[in-house]
Amino acid sequence: MVWLDRTGLPPWAIGVFCFIAMSFTAIITLIIARVPDPDIYRNSVAFVAIISFFLGFYFRMGRGWHQDVLKILEFDPMLKSSLGIMEPTRTIVRIEIAVAIVATGINLIFFSETFFDSTFFMFILFVFYFVEYVTIIFCIDITFRQLAELGKIVEKIQINLLETDSYSTLANPMLRFVGLYIFGLCVITVSFLIFTEGEYGFGRMMLIMSPWYLPGLLLMSLYMIPYNLFSKRMRVVKALELNKVSGALRGNRNSLDNSLIASDQANLTKIDLLYYQDRIRKVREWPFTDRLRALILFGILPPLTWVIAAIIEIAIEGAL
Repeated sequence: MVWLDRTGLPPWAIGVFCFIAMSFTAIITLIIARVPDPDIYRNSVAFVAIISFFLGFYFRMGRGWHQDVLKILEFDPMLKSSLGIMEPTRTIVRIEIAVAIVATGINLIFFSETFFDSTFFMFILFVFYFVEYVTIIFCIDITFRQLAELGKIVEKIQINLLETDSYSTLANPMLRFVGLYIFGLCVITVSFLIFTEGEYGFGRMMLIMSPWYLPGLLLMSLYMIPYNLFSKRMRVVKALELNKVSGALRGNRNSLDNSLIASDQANLTKIDLLYYQDRIRKVREWPFTDRLRALILFGILPPLTWVIAAIIEIAIEGAL
């Protein structure tokens, strides 16, 4: 996966490349192994689609985070000394690979009766399952590392109520994760519809898919922990600044000595103070507030509507 990242290709191109390459490999393997079931060819493509999504997810999260960190450091260079846990150690990588190998072996043992008696087929199947598990583990790893880094950033980043536009960058990790999660939910839903061929009802289908969508919901909720910390810091700074302005409006101009407008306090009229007070009150305490509406309208609703329609179709077919 490292050499793919060095190609400079965008994450979607990496996903498409891996999808085509692995699909071709899977079909050739099935032909060589003389697999008689024609449905398994279609299922292999659906299986490859899931693997390709996780590969694209991994590279998109990594590259997106790198760009976010550069923007954050432009705003607050002092944070550079606080960042440094995004690169996993070799020991961690080896442990993750070992876990993927064990998970692959357990998966093949449990489902060995359904596989065909072909050493070549079993070897390729092992490779495919290993790639799936290792990419999933890497995706979980990079998500938790970003959460840890984000927690350190929101705890130490400077709060400047006059330059709040820069804080929207802090929302990128969660918004990126949500967008990828919704897209992945579509990919997995389609893949499971192909696997099951619509034979399961709504309840059983949701139960089968739960290992895929429930962890994502959990990870999504964890993003609120650092954002809640940032919101509390912003709320405290706003309250202090508003108290200083309120004191000046009551006639105590000395209350502005340590405010953001201390250098101009002698030239400020009461109207200026009221305008400044209103501006401070309107400062968003959550970094993603300004972009939440666009995310819902253009990033979540269209694919989510399709997923809901597919689930309703499954429910209707199960009832009939």
